[in-house]
Amino acid sequence: MSGTSPQADGAAAPGTIPGAAPASGLLAAARTQLAASGSAAAADYLAVLEAEPGALFREGGPHHLTASAVVIDRDGDHLALVWHRKGSFWVQPGGHLEVDDADLEAAARREVAEEIGLEELERVGPGPAVLHRHALDAAFGACHEHWDVQYLLRTALPAPELPLRASEESPEVVWVPWPLLGEGPARSVAHLPPGTVEDMPDKLAELAEHLAAHPRRT
Repeated sequence: MSGTSPQADGAAAPGTIPGAAPASGLLAAARTQLAASGSAAAADYLAVLEAEPGALFREGGPHHLTASAVVIDRDGDHLALVWHRKGSFWVQPGGHLEVDDADLEAAARREVAEEIGLEELERVGPGPAVLHRHALDAAFGACHEHWDVQYLLRTALPAPELPLRASEESPEVVWVPWPLLGEGPARSVAHLPPGTVEDMPDKLAELAEHLAAHPRRT
């Protein structure tokens, strides 16, 4: 979960947007994507951006938006997790937005490419799959809370044919089995490795429903 926003003179003041001209397009795109997410939480996210446009970036204050993606393989039987060095837990790839990102989805895809080395992924569904707000512990310094915009992205090949690439920030990466329970749509979380972030099972329950509602195109 890497990335910082360019700044002209040190840290941006809370409520401001670093590199205001290019970031204005990102702000508009973020509003559009959140409004189209279909999530009941979208109104809260939009209210945050209306009150503090700088919340799109790490420098915008202790509470800000992030973008991430749960990456599944072709058949949805495996999902990719990274070992988050700072947080000391397994989690999906993601992180802070950068001023050069075109939109929230582009930020999530950039983080996936940086952290596990996968690109050219299919988005499952019309937009963000989950909007997830969570508090952070002292290991994250000035960041106190992330309002995460989570996408579900799918590879074109099964996991055994797609080795993942670790990064400096995520030194370990792994494909984790995510099999159906019976006829589904629920899927098993029994294979999540020890140390997986605590809220992952609840997020995966939402994503299993989302995946079932948007089957793979043939």
